[in-house]
Amino acid sequence: MLVTSAKCLLGGSSLLLVSGVLGLWLLVPLSVFPYLIVVGVFSIGLSILFFMLGLREIGSLRTGVIFSTSSLFGAAFAFAVLGEEFMLIQVLAGLLMVLGVHVLYRK
Repeated sequence: MLVTSAKCLLGGSSLLLVSGVLGLWLLVPLSVFPYLIVVGVFSIGLSILFFMLGLREIGSLRTGVIFSTSSLFGAAFAFAVLGEEFMLIQVLAGLLMVLGVHVLYRK
């Protein structure tokens, strides 16, 4: 947990520093910061935490395969929440991902 926290803190600080040097400051109203923090904690923080717990509990191969299905969940949420188009290739790729996770789980 300490290494993951340090990694996120150093990575975020580095990105802010580079964006400042390049003159790419984002002008974000202060009222938006609570939302940014919540999204950061739940989307980045928890995903890294669960990834690390998965490495410890089920091993690197299974964790990597399951973590790679995050794009499937992202596409499903984009379809359900944002009204994005869900194409046949995405459905087929999603089914292939689920099949791969199932095969690895059975082994």
